[in-house]
Amino acid sequence: MYQKFKEVLVCVAGATPQIITETIYALAMKDPPIYIDELYIITTKKGEEIIKDVLIGGGILNSLFNEYGLSRTKITDIITIKNDNIEIDDIRNTEESEATAETIISFIRKITQNPNIRLHCSIAGGRKTMSFYLGTALQFFGRPQDKLYHVLVSPEFEANREFFYPPKKPRCIKCRIENSSFKMISTAEAKIELAELPFLRLRDKIELKEGTFKELMKISQNEIDIAIIQPQIKVKLKEREIKIVSDVLLLPPVMLTIYSFFLKRKIECDNAKACLSCNDCYLSLNKLTEEPFIDELASLYGFIYDKDPVKSSEFKENYTQKYATENLRSYISKINRKISQIVSDGSSYHYCLIKSIRKYGSTLYGVPIDKRRIKIV
Repeated sequence: MYQKFKEVLVCVAGATPQIITETIYALAMKDPPIYIDELYIITTKKGEEIIKDVLIGGGILNSLFNEYGLSRTKITDIITIKNDNIEIDDIRNTEESEATAETIISFIRKITQNPNIRLHCSIAGGRKTMSFYLGTALQFFGRPQDKLYHVLVSPEFEANREFFYPPKKPRCIKCRIENSSFKMISTAEAKIELAELPFLRLRDKIELKEGTFKELMKISQNEIDIAIIQPQIKVKLKEREIKIVSDVLLLPPVMLTIYSFFLKRKIECDNAKACLSCNDCYLSLNKLTEEPFIDELASLYGFIYDKDPVKSSEFKENYTQKYATENLRSYISKINRKISQIVSDGSSYHYCLIKSIRKYGSTLYGVPIDKRRIKIV
């Protein structure tokens, strides 16, 4: 079903506020057009003064809105970057750069919590530092509907103090040309191109909680590094064999059943989040002594014996007596010990172990490896 979003434009801007009107114009000229409902501008103290003086006080924004029928567009907020709660004039040192990062990251993190809006982020204005942080913030928190753009303007009109958008009635303005001389050129010759930029969406792949820009970068890099070194697990139930990369582990039927059960829960979890940041498939050992989990274990056990229903029934009948919680813990310890003994790659076997976590006041168990690295046949 098609979802109607509120269209929100986010611009970073400095001493050339033209990029704001050029972006609004370019979006409106798209096919189909995108008409902005809300406008957020992230800038410096100096940039805010120029925006208020030129775009607002000079009537440029209202002229654009009226000329192209963009009456619903409005400036929702001008966000001025602060360092130690003091507005900065420019980004001139490391502290001001870090303050810029935190301002942009915090804003994008917060606004993307609203599922009913679609962000259109323009990195064309402001310092390159601001553009980098806005693009990276969208990589951290952007949803499938969010967009990232760069606006390309004809060289003669780029950063021209007289040009803000192509007016419907062209006029000639003074433009600098290639040999650094000036020439009067009609605005009818101005070309504005909106380039949509692809970006990596990490939002549902990596669990990014509250943190500074540096902390988010560290977490992201760490999770990517971990994902790269995760091994492949292939379980052959009838052969009673588990292959972890090139290492082969042979387990007795009961231990193979328990281990395969945890892997199967991982595979069947329908949560879209990356497995490393998700433990929705983990469960307590008490749950393993209840239905429907007993039936699932019995089915796996029977599969080992070529889908023998008698074996499944025997397993289920004896389960409550033989496989109490303490016995299950013992089996898990034995499984983990055998995995640690057989897997030669010391950097990867940890992801194959049955791990325990504390959650909701109880101990839950599961295997941390990503579901895409598991195959059961």
